[in-house]
This record gives sequence, C-alpha cells and structure tokens, in this order.
Amino acid sequence: MDQGHLRDYIAKYSGLRVLVVGDIYLDENVFGAVTEVSLEAPIPIFEVHERRCNPGAAGNAACNCAALGAKVWMVGVVGDDTNAGVVKHEFHLRGVDTSGIVTDPERPTNTYGKLRAGGHNIPLQEVLRTDTPKPTLLSGEVEARVIAEIRKRAPGVDAILLGDQVCSTITEAVLETVVSCAREHGLVTVADSRARAGMFKGIDVVVPNDKEAGLAAGVEVVDEATLRQAGAALLKTARNALVTLGPKGIAVFPEAGGMDLVPITTPVNAVDVTGAGDTVAAAVILTLAAGGTLREAAFLGNAAAGIAVVQEGVVTVSAVELEDALFGTHGPAKLKRVEALQPILQKLREEGKRVVWTNGCFDILHVGHITYLLSARARGDVLVVGLNSDRSVRENKGPDRPVVNEEDRALVLSALECVDYVVIFDDKTPMPLLETLRPEIYAKGGDYTIDTIVQEERHLVEGYGGEIAIIPGVEGHSTTNIIDRIAEG
Repeated sequence: MDQGHLRDYIAKYSGLRVLVVGDIYLDENVFGAVTEVSLEAPIPIFEVHERRCNPGAAGNAACNCAALGAKVWMVGVVGDDTNAGVVKHEFHLRGVDTSGIVTDPERPTNTYGKLRAGGHNIPLQEVLRTDTPKPTLLSGEVEARVIAEIRKRAPGVDAILLGDQVCSTITEAVLETVVSCAREHGLVTVADSRARAGMFKGIDVVVPNDKEAGLAAGVEVVDEATLRQAGAALLKTARNALVTLGPKGIAVFPEAGGMDLVPITTPVNAVDVTGAGDTVAAAVILTLAAGGTLREAAFLGNAAAGIAVVQEGVVTVSAVELEDALFGTHGPAKLKRVEALQPILQKLREEGKRVVWTNGCFDILHVGHITYLLSARARGDVLVVGLNSDRSVRENKGPDRPVVNEEDRALVLSALECVDYVVIFDDKTPMPLLETLRPEIYAKGGDYTIDTIVQEERHLVEGYGGEIAIIPGVEGHSTTNIIDRIAEG
C-alpha cells in the first residue's frame, strides 16, 4: 500500500462534504450505583452519578465523518420531544449540521439506553437496557420532507452515506432519490445496513459485516465459500461490496468480480466493537471521495476501526489519530504523539472524564512504580504517563541511565491495565506537555510536597484549575536501590 497516497487521502478529508441520510438514535449511557431497596416496592434504587449521550446509528457515522475532518450534514427524523434537543446538541458538539433533520411529532426520538451500576468495591456492570418502540418506515408527508432535504443538499456535497440501522428512514423512494441525485451530481455513495444490505440497488459500495452480508444473501457466512456467496449476492444490487470480518480484516468484492482480502496490519485487543461499522463506513466514503481505490478504502477502514475498538463505548476517530496510527510512532497502541493525544483527551473530557497525568523515567519497573501508578489512576478516569526519553533520562540521571531504552519502557508501561496512554517527551521537564494537555490532576510521588515540587509546574496546573495530587511512595523501593543491590551481588 502506497503510504504517500494514504497520507494524501487523509489530508483531503478536511476538504470533503458529506451528506449522511439514515436512522438517528440517541445513545444514552447512565452510570451509578445500586444503593438500597425501595421502601415502596421490592426493587433496587439506582443512584445516578453520570450520564453520557451521543448520536447513534447513522448519526454515529456522521460524527465519525466530521471527526475525520469532513463537513457533514445529517438528514433523518426525530420526534418532537426532549431527546430530540439532546441528540441535536450532541451533533452540534461534534460539528455536524442538523438543519436537514426532520421533526415528526407522531413518533418519539429513537433512544437506546444502558444503565451501568456498581457498588461498594464492586465494578460497574450493565443492570438494564432501555429502548423506544421499534419505528416504522417513513411515509407520507414526513418521507416527502426527507426527500426534499436530500434534493436540497445533494448539489453541494461530494458524497452521500446511507445508514440503515432499524429499517426506518431508508424507504425505496428515499433510496431512489439518493441514487438519482448521485447520478446527476457525480457523487460517491456508500450504504451500511443491519438487516437490509441487499436492497441498495445503484449504490456504489455497500459495507455490511459478515453476518449482515449473510442475512442479505440468505446464507450463514462460516468460511470462504459462503463469504464469496454472500459477496456475489450483494453485487446483484450494489456496484461493489466491502464485507467487514472483524479481526480478519475486510473482504473487497469489486463489480468486476472476484474477492480481495485486505487484512488488518496491526492486530489490537478489542475492548468494545460498538459502532465500529460506522467508523469503517466513514473512512471508506471519505477515502473513495478523495480518489482512493476500494482496496485503499478498506485499508483505511481497517485502521480507523482498530483505533475505535480499543476504546470503551461509541467513539469517533479523528484524522490525527488515523495518521498517527499509520505513520506515527511505531509501538504499542497506547503510545501516542502529543498531536494525536490532544483530541483523544478532548473527547474524553466531553464525556465527563477526568485526566490524570504523571511523568518519570520508569526505568526497571518495580513494585514502587506499580503501586504509584495504581494510586494515580484511582484519582481520575484516564491515566496518561509522560515518559522521559533516553536523552532526557541521561540529562537528569547521568550517562549510565537509562538501563532500559525508551521503546522497551513504553511497551512495559503500555502493558499495565491502569495506564491508558503513554507519551514520550524529550524535554528536561514536562512543562510543554502540561501546557498542551492540561490534565485535571497532576500526580507527583511522595518524595515531594506541594512546596518542594517545581513551582513553575504547580502554578501552571493550579492556574488553569487543575489539582496537584501527592501520592505516597513505597519505602525502600527505587530503581537506584535495585541497581545497587545487583552490583553488590
């Protein structure tokens, strides 16, 4: 795969305009604790601590297009209710234009909820899911208004992405309108569907997963033969098909025939695959609109999904993250350049999470380090470790250190569950990174006090409203002591 071309496509994302048409959901995650049993009925009381909302279904695909840099318009239907305002607000936060969203007072805004609760020393787990009634296909005046919004915006975009989550918005008339507009204005079209991947006649590319592709073809995809059978069935309607296969990559079925498997080049440990298909669809349509081939679109779709699935919940992937994963620091997934880490932390903050920062050499990791990092992580929701580069360690500790090089130290830190991200810095102090990342909590070891830490760092953190946390160390444990004991032995 030509890396120069891939860079060019990602750079072009920011100049593209995309119209997303499809089902809109409000995904609502509620976090809390079950505290007691109600006095009025034999049911648990759920104490709400936090709510996080984001657009789901086609809305999530729209948000992913915007995160990758495109200008995005959303066309779909919401109800005349409170949740309509919530989901529009969440679109605005993510840079998606909602002026094409149609209000239907006869139906509720599609809302899907997860309640997660823990208890005293008990981790969070799902205790309940909520949903609105399954919506029916659009018809009549509401369908006509959706079609009008598509026709109004089609002349000003480069591509149209269809998202069919619950078989509600994409009627035959809506599909025909999209195909007609695409033909008239020379637009790229991509469709993703949970249950109707075989309906998209005239669409350039359909992007189902293997189960969805099998459902459209009337087969269960269990091997290469049934995968090829499903791909051939999809080509009876769509011009091309990309079938996502999870950790195996993406199977490309071009209109000329045959199958080309694009594997995942960097395997990841998936944490949550929710919304990964939306991420793939966004990367695919932008790559094709930027001039890429089906294989190149599949390659970038794989890379974008790999970033999404190592994070919890429904997330978006930015162009900086994608570039960093492909061309940045080679190493563990948690190791980031500061340019890639900044938008990640911004998204986490928008979800209500508090970022903890600490930094050090972490040379010959020992129990003191582990205890300290666990304590630091407990002060917030996300732990970022600033790792001194080999050069800065030599500057701080002398020519014989570090014992372990920076790549190996970063890999060891990344293997710790309590560490969320690692960034290597070359300066003698972390001041430039503190100024850029602005963590809510700056953790320092117990050999410091609030008055003996570098006061310039203290004033910077406290100046923007951050907090300094002094964490006690483990007596008698240090890298220097370990080195001395080895030398004596």
